[in-house]
Amino acid sequence: MSRIYQAIALLCIAGSCQAQMDGPTSAQFPGAPLPGGMGTGEEFRSKAVDPKAVEIPLYPGALISSVLTALTDKGFQIRWKPEQVTPEMKVLERPKATRVDNMLNEILAPWGMRADPDLMKGGYLVKDLKKKPKKKFEVEQKDPP
Repeated sequence: MSRIYQAIALLCIAGSCQAQMDGPTSAQFPGAPLPGGMGTGEEFRSKAVDPKAVEIPLYPGALISSVLTALTDKGFQIRWKPEQVTPEMKVLERPKATRVDNMLNEILAPWGMRADPDLMKGGYLVKDLKKKPKKKFEVEQKDPP
């Protein structure tokens, strides 16, 4: 019985391979040709939207908000709240890490923040290191009657 299933699977795979090789031609399905895309050569690239053209200010004294914005423009998904990253926050020293998550943590650690992976939306989420105090619940006890 097992060999029959293997033979059926092999025939299905062979049929799909044959169908891909013989695929539909333009004579069978006439229509408008596909539009030509934008060229990929250096002369066609726009410097405004090219992620390679984005410069990341990683020198001491650069604003952390401008570093986060440059990394976002570079293509990394980093989310933060504007009230979290204030204009007074600056890069204190050039980061030694080359991975983005480690570099973000090096930049944000002196300010009491970190970049955690955002599992729901992808990318990174800037959070405070300090945990919010948990609310204490008081239970009122009554004597049974």
